[in-house]
Amino acid sequence: MQTLAPAARSVVRPQTISRQPVGPQAPRFDLYAGIHKGLRALMGHVLVTVGRADPTDSWETAAAIGEVRALLAACAHHLALENKHVHAAMEARRPDSAAHTADDHLDHEHAIAALADAVREVEQSHGSLRADAARSLYRRLALFVAENFAHMHVEETDNNAVLWAEYTDDELARIHDAIVAEVPPHEMAALTRWIVPFATPAERAALFSDLQRKAPREVVDNLLAVVRPHLTDLDWAKLMAAIGPAPIGA
Repeated sequence: MQTLAPAARSVVRPQTISRQPVGPQAPRFDLYAGIHKGLRALMGHVLVTVGRADPTDSWETAAAIGEVRALLAACAHHLALENKHVHAAMEARRPDSAAHTADDHLDHEHAIAALADAVREVEQSHGSLRADAARSLYRRLALFVAENFAHMHVEETDNNAVLWAEYTDDELARIHDAIVAEVPPHEMAALTRWIVPFATPAERAALFSDLQRKAPREVVDNLLAVVRPHLTDLDWAKLMAAIGPAPIGA
């Protein structure tokens, strides 16, 4: 089995419009906070799913493999969008400022390919060989998740420091909107399902308030319908109080 490359660590892109404090009274537009919460939740879910799947059960194995492949596709798209929009913005105003995370992204591409190979090994094996392949996939995926978590911390600290020094919040919001414009509706729905339930109430309200200003009503309603089953009644009540009457049944 191919050795997993040493870094896989960034990764999908609709962002919640989350603000993090810089200094005592200076909240800034954070391109990373929302999407990273969603990615952490999604990665944890997929890792647990692979770890508990029964390799003797073809249906469970196929379902786990499907979730890994969906995660890898989301990671690859996130990586491409981040390279195109975020790294380009950093380099435009502070040359070489994205070099560290850009190198990580190259490792990440190799890691995604290695995990895809590991998935195929599980898929094509049987009996005790499948159990061995599934265990190896789980361990490799765990390293991938761990490395992503470490990488996302670097982006949220070092990269944000550059972005906040070089760009206004309005400029960062335009970068955010350019990224979101490249996310297909089905991917937006899938990502929103993971971003919103694991955001704070204020972050949820900011995301949907922004959508209400920029997206058609049916798009907002559809995304609310996607997240409603994954919110507690209290979380839903807080969101509705923040953005207005519920367009779908509570």
